[in-house]
Amino acid sequence: MPPVAKATADPVAGTTFVAPRQALALWPVLALIPYALVLWILHGDLGGVRPADLSLQLYFSAMLLYLAGMLAYFIYFAYRRESFRWLGLAVVIPGVALHLGAIVARGIADQHYPLANMYEYSSMLALVAVAVFVLMSLRYPVAALAGGPALFVAVTLMGIGFGLYQSPEPLVPALQSYWLKIHVTSMMTASGILVSSFVFAALYLVKDRSLRRVSAAAGSAVRSRLPSLETLDRLTYRAILVGFPIWTFGTIAGAIWGEHAWGRWWGWDPKETWAAITWMIYAIYLHAHGMRAWRGRRTAWIATAGFVSILVTLYAVNLWIVGLHSYARGAG
Repeated sequence: MPPVAKATADPVAGTTFVAPRQALALWPVLALIPYALVLWILHGDLGGVRPADLSLQLYFSAMLLYLAGMLAYFIYFAYRRESFRWLGLAVVIPGVALHLGAIVARGIADQHYPLANMYEYSSMLALVAVAVFVLMSLRYPVAALAGGPALFVAVTLMGIGFGLYQSPEPLVPALQSYWLKIHVTSMMTASGILVSSFVFAALYLVKDRSLRRVSAAAGSAVRSRLPSLETLDRLTYRAILVGFPIWTFGTIAGAIWGEHAWGRWWGWDPKETWAAITWMIYAIYLHAHGMRAWRGRRTAWIATAGFVSILVTLYAVNLWIVGLHSYARGAG
């Protein structure tokens, strides 16, 4: 007997899509595979291992579960089988817990708040990005269709972070301030939230292009699987609506910290300048989104430009441009 089709409401746009109802007995069995690999990575090391080593083992375990979740979500996108959506959640949520454990273990190894270099920042950025995706997919089930790209971005950030790995070390004097927790945490949180806005904006552009190429068979397949343009636009907007005020607060906190550390609120340091550019891009997005004539493809491109600016602020400035924030290689 063929599977019964189940109509699922889209709580964002008020539309529905049809997904086949699958028995959920499949996903716990498939989830055992990445779980077994994680246990193999951690086998015999949870007892007397050094915190720095434990942190890396938990880090790679979380990355493995994210990769498994990414595969499950891509299969869910292709076939709309609910069992794979549940499989994605079943491996990603424990991955978030292991990732958080990796950050806690890193903090113990550092003996300070673990946001002092680009490896630590990339790790926490990826954690926030995945956690935000999980929350959005639980609140808006249609967001699960973006799970594959969202987890791909998070795993890429973790890969870049490991490529910039630094061993635990004491804080340099300039970072020994309570403003480290306030400023850097807020910037990291905002960046992680805005990762979701980029994913939805990018999918908007993909679907918009497929709609304009009506004769392409591949475009037709994309159109039938992605949420509506209105849904993708609203998900992008809602993510930015949350992330932008936090970025604003973090930028202001950075100016206050700069006054405490260097005796001035603003000095046109490259990191400060790019943080301001990023703020302006998202401010332009919110203004443009309020104008119906600009809403849609144009605002999706602006949201994409904002994410590129975040990457420049975090990576390019610290790796290739010398400034007052260079000592931390990404902590500012």
